[in-house]
Amino acid sequence: MAMRTTIIGVILLSLGLLVGCNSGNSNSTSDKPFIFNNAPADSLAKKHLEALVLDSADRHCVDKVNEFAFSLLHQIAIDKDSSFVVAPLSLASAIAMTGNGAVGEVRDSLEQVFGPIINANAFYKKYMAALPHSGYTNCLILNYLAANTDAPILDAFSKTVSASYNACVKNHDFASKKAVNQINDWFHEQSLDDKIKVIEKLDPETSLYLINALEFNALWPPFKEENTHLKAFETAWGEYLNIPIMHNSDAHLPYVDREEFKAVSIPYYGSCYRMLIVLPKTEKLATFSQSMTLESFNGILDSLTEPVDVRLELPRFKCKSDLSMMDLLKKLYPSVFSKKDVYFNAIVDDPFNSLELKEIDQETSIEVNEKGTKAYSNTKELGILISLNPEFIANHPFLYFVYDDATRAILLMGQFCGDGAI
Repeated sequence: MAMRTTIIGVILLSLGLLVGCNSGNSNSTSDKPFIFNNAPADSLAKKHLEALVLDSADRHCVDKVNEFAFSLLHQIAIDKDSSFVVAPLSLASAIAMTGNGAVGEVRDSLEQVFGPIINANAFYKKYMAALPHSGYTNCLILNYLAANTDAPILDAFSKTVSASYNACVKNHDFASKKAVNQINDWFHEQSLDDKIKVIEKLDPETSLYLINALEFNALWPPFKEENTHLKAFETAWGEYLNIPIMHNSDAHLPYVDREEFKAVSIPYYGSCYRMLIVLPKTEKLATFSQSMTLESFNGILDSLTEPVDVRLELPRFKCKSDLSMMDLLKKLYPSVFSKKDVYFNAIVDDPFNSLELKEIDQETSIEVNEKGTKAYSNTKELGILISLNPEFIANHPFLYFVYDDATRAILLMGQFCGDGAI
């Protein structure tokens, strides 16, 4: 059977003065029984790859996104020794969108981190237009700028984010409970899972909310549910957990084995998205994570072999992270996110420069299993399989990255430490 991965990320930016309508419909990946047909899936993957051909300006934007991703990884890994997941591309696009309203030194500082805003606008417009929507892989990136009734949003800003980020820009009365329902209803109308409540409440004293949501559902080939069994997983503290481990004795995948790590790249059907799993061999994950950079990430991808038969074992897990990105960004980029005189008066008609970036939160969840179900068997594996194929046995903490094979942009990344097994 196929494997289904689901990633949902929500980023909320609230500013002291206030923002969120072009919309694009897409079809969610179905939960109905799925019959795989190789030819259409391969054709869709090729089209996705071709749609994401980059020019030099686009490549610079992707490199900036991935550098940002590894800065986040280093900081989060210092604070967390448990499983987590974040969506770097989604967060970077939301900040770049806000960057269209920044002026002066603030804009200059943002562009040092994310590249020229005008180039970021062009890249995200191209990337969002190429997102795959099929029964194999479905990816949504949705943006909404909600402005309080009296917030004087400038037309130039509204037009830019609508054109480049397909953002819906609307005014609401934040004191009314109807506004929350109206915003959530819009996301559901765009095919976001209607079980997801993107926003719970609005602060009447706030002028602008920028909401970015990512939903990713994709099927992959390696595992059959009947081959999943409870096996030992060694944590970073030397303890052993019995958790469900998915198994495929002859997965045909790109693979690399180095002295410090092993890595394998698993493709998703119908797109050029892949999951890279990096398993340290000689260091604890906390130490290994700090060594990961844009250069080492690209080096791993460059060193992957042509697909070979691999004995693959991977935990079945679910992880949800709710992080205050503002706290992280203040540590990483104090010149932008810790200063009080941060000007965003290209968003609103604000002669007193009172618009203040108050908070950036991201809630992201991922579920990795055979076909999207949560049920598993308590059967223990009593036999031992002997194989001459290379082995990728993820039985201790590891990193994972969901990226596209065309641009190498990191859509999602995280670490699995044993907690969250399902």
